[in-house]
Amino acid sequence: MDTAADSEEQTIESEFARTIKYIDLYMQQKTDLFLQHYVFEPVDFLLRQIMYLSVVVTLLAAGTIILVMGVILVIATLVPLWAALLITGAIVFGMGAIIAYALLSNKIVLKTPIATEMIKNGKP
Repeated sequence: MDTAADSEEQTIESEFARTIKYIDLYMQQKTDLFLQHYVFEPVDFLLRQIMYLSVVVTLLAAGTIILVMGVILVIATLVPLWAALLITGAIVFGMGAIIAYALLSNKIVLKTPIATEMIKNGKP
């Protein structure tokens, strides 16, 4: 009888150990999936977008500098260089002010439904 009780306890213990191993494996798989979907993929996407953005910004900055230098040299053919620099600086400053005003003057309006619309849609 003792051997039957011992074998029963071993099987319960072995089943418990097997269950713990399965739970551990399940948790590892869920953790790996979580990391893959919510950490590594978004970070990879953001890093790729940041690389593209850095290249585009660099090209735009270089093009802008070359364009401004060309405008300065064209104006310098008509007036002295210091006057061409002042005129170009004023034009760039004015354009920046106009763009900033256009971007920042719009008020943000959130389109939230009013109470009657919520009642019509059946939401409390």
